[in-house]
Amino acid sequence: MKKKLKLVGNIIVYAFVAIIIAVFIMYFMGIKPYITMSGSMEPNIRTGSVCFVNTRADYNDIKEGDVVAFQTATGSLVTHRAIAVTDKGIETKGDNNDVSDGISTTAANFSGKTLFSVPYLGYLMNFLQQPTGNIIVAVIVIAIIALNIADIFCAQHQITETVQNITKND
Repeated sequence: MKKKLKLVGNIIVYAFVAIIIAVFIMYFMGIKPYITMSGSMEPNIRTGSVCFVNTRADYNDIKEGDVVAFQTATGSLVTHRAIAVTDKGIETKGDNNDVSDGISTTAANFSGKTLFSVPYLGYLMNFLQQPTGNIIVAVIVIAIIALNIADIFCAQHQITETVQNITKND
């Protein structure tokens, strides 16, 4: 049972480290994650998805059909599909919306081009940003550290017993 717990703990730690490394690499490449919490892009981008946006994408390279991220006048980030590219700007529309946003995106408020999304990951990310999520992460980290420390003490105890048994037999 103890070995299984240690294995699960190690898998969690390695997965967490791999995710952190991947996020850092993407960040330095200009790819940033954004949480989508509306259904305007359903079914292609599900509510609660994390969209990975290339913030280094060139505004002038956007074509009809691309999914772009842009800032609204209120400061919100929106991810919608480009349905027309004109000299005045990019007309966008959510795949699940009946009406266009109009010319919603210009070079001034363009944030990037959406590369891909991971469904439902945004719910987890939102949860982990809450106090309850922070506590759960802290408890898991402390439990993994405690299990590893206990394992080290058990190993040291077994070594001590083995050495004592060898010296008694001599």
